[in-house]
Amino acid sequence: MKEILIPFVQNLLENNRIPVHIVTLPCKTDTWLDCGLRSDILPNHRPDHINEYLNDFKENTICHIKDTFQCAYSIFRIPDSDTLMVCGPVLFEDIHPSRLNNIAVKMQLPRELYAVLQSYYLRLASFPAPAVYYSIFLTLGNCLFGENQYETIYQDLNEMEEWYESYSHQYRSTGDSMMNIEMIEMRYALEAQLLDAVFSANEAKAMALVSKLSSVTLPRRLSDELRDYKNYTIAFNTLFRKKAEEAGVHPVHIDLCSNQHVQLIEQVTSREQCYTVWSKITLDYCRLIRKHTLKDYSLLTQKIITYINSDLTADLSLKAMSDWLNVNASYLSTLFKKEVGMPLTDFVNRQRIEQAKKLLIVTELPTKTIAQQCGIPDIYYFSRLFKKRTGVTPKLYRENATREHDPHQYKDVDFN
Repeated sequence: MKEILIPFVQNLLENNRIPVHIVTLPCKTDTWLDCGLRSDILPNHRPDHINEYLNDFKENTICHIKDTFQCAYSIFRIPDSDTLMVCGPVLFEDIHPSRLNNIAVKMQLPRELYAVLQSYYLRLASFPAPAVYYSIFLTLGNCLFGENQYETIYQDLNEMEEWYESYSHQYRSTGDSMMNIEMIEMRYALEAQLLDAVFSANEAKAMALVSKLSSVTLPRRLSDELRDYKNYTIAFNTLFRKKAEEAGVHPVHIDLCSNQHVQLIEQVTSREQCYTVWSKITLDYCRLIRKHTLKDYSLLTQKIITYINSDLTADLSLKAMSDWLNVNASYLSTLFKKEVGMPLTDFVNRQRIEQAKKLLIVTELPTKTIAQQCGIPDIYYFSRLFKKRTGVTPKLYRENATREHDPHQYKDVDFN
C-alpha cells in the first residue's frame, strides 16, 4: 500500500508547489527544510535542533506544525522504515506587509532582515484551503495505518499562539457593518449549497464547499474560540443528520454515524483539527447517503433492506420476513421484486457475496469463516454461489485482488 500511496501524495503536493522530503536521519544540515532561512536570520540557530525534533517522532502519528513564521509542515514516520516524510513549508493565507511586520517585530528582527523574510514568503506555496489540505492526510493516515489506528497532532511552535489569537480577534471585529452582512449572506449561501451537495451524495462538490467555508470568518460568539468552532461543527453534524434522514437513510445508520462524530468533535484541541473534522463529517454523510438511501422505496421494503444489511447471518428467508412484518408472503415477494428489481432471495445473496468480497480483500480470515460471517455456513454452497456471481472462486478472487497493483518503490533521500 505505501509503495503506491507515498509517491501519489508526494506528486500531489509537489504539483501544488508544496515541497516534500523523504528524510533519513541524522541530517547534517537543515537548510533543505526552509531554504536556509533560520540559519540566515535567527540568532544562535542550532542545526541539530531538527534532528532532535525528528528523532522523537513516534510511529502511527501524523504531526501538523505551524512554526514561528506561520508556515505549516506535516510530518510522519513511514511505516516499516527508518525514514520520515516531511511536507512543507506551506502557507494557508497570504502574509500581507502588516502581518510580516508583526512577525518581524515579535521575533525582534533587525530592519535590514525584513527584505530577507519578505523574499522567503514570496517563494512559498499558498494553499488557501486548509480543510482540503488536512483531508489529504486524513485519507492517507486511514490507508497507511488503518482508520482510528493512528494519532493526529497539531502543534504551534515557539509560543506564537497569543499573538495569533490577538490578530484573529482584531480581524473578526471589523466595524464595517455592510461587510459583516455580506459575509453572513455568503456563509449562509455556502452552507445551503453544502447541505444540497451532501443530500445528493456529491462528494467532490461537498468537499469544495467545505474548503470555501474553512476560509470564511466565523462570528465570535464566545471568548473561547475553540468552543465556538466545536459548536459550529456540532451544528454541521446535526444538519447533515437531518439531510440523511430526508434522503431516506434509516435512523439506525444515522445514529451510529452521528454518535461517532460527536465523540470526535469533543476530542479536538485546535481550530485546524476542526477543519479536519469538517472534512471527515462531510465525506461520512455523503457516503452514508449513497450507501443507505431508501427514499424511493415503500416503508415495508425500507424495513426489509435495513434489516438485511444490519445482520447478514439472520434468517432472511421470505417466510421469516413476512412473519416478522406480519404481512402475506406472496404480497411481500411481489412488492419487493417490483421496487428493487429482483427477488428477495437474489438480493440477500447479492448482499452476502458483496460482504464476502470485502472480507476476502481486507482480512486474512479463512474462507469458511467468511462464509459463516456472511450467513452461508455451507462452504460448498458458498463457493458455488460466489463463483456464479463473480466468475471466480473465493480463493482466486483474493489472489487476484492482492495482485491488482504492481508495487513501486519510492526513493529515499539522504540529506547527510
